[in-house]
Amino acid sequence: MEYFEKKITYLRGLCDGSGFDPDSKEGKIFHGMMDILEDMAFMLETFLDDEDLEEMDFETDEEEPVYFYSFICPNCGEEIDVDEETMETETSIQCPACGNDIPMGTTDMDELKF
Repeated sequence: MEYFEKKITYLRGLCDGSGFDPDSKEGKIFHGMMDILEDMAFMLETFLDDEDLEEMDFETDEEEPVYFYSFICPNCGEEIDVDEETMETETSIQCPACGNDIPMGTTDMDELKF
């Protein structure tokens, strides 16, 4: 049951480090959810034998990182973060601050127009 223990321990650390007071509304929700997850993991471990657990296909690979590119809007100076997929698929984006169109995915610097 090491898979669940690692995941729950990680989440518990995030919950404890979130800065929410355990007596606040948010803290009560987060800590309550963690208690439920721990109970569920205990029940799985108790009622399933090792063969059942081995048959379950847990995806243990880490998620691929998402890379962001930062741009400065030439019109208003707002910093804009754009993910890699947007860079590859969109031809332009709008600045959230001023609405200025900013071209994406252009490799020829002469094609850039602001």
